[in-house]
Amino acid sequence: MSWSNMGAFGLCIFFFGAGIVALVWPERVQEWMLNFHQSGSAGAEWNPFLNWMKTSSYIVALRVVGALSIGAGFLVLVTLIRGGG
Repeated sequence: MSWSNMGAFGLCIFFFGAGIVALVWPERVQEWMLNFHQSGSAGAEWNPFLNWMKTSSYIVALRVVGALSIGAGFLVLVTLIRGGG
């Protein structure tokens, strides 16, 4: 397996993993992000998205991002299988 194929496979795993986490557990991701920004991280007071991150529309956005990430992982996998990687 060449280095480019290994990189494509790693990218595929990353997209699938991030997509599954964002699609299946968006409430946990929301909780992690809110805890990170409220724990005194640098620049939290200037984050324009902090109030939006507390709403249910953020959960919907996480699910959309998760579905798109799984789709991107699938496209990378198909490209890898077809030998384009």
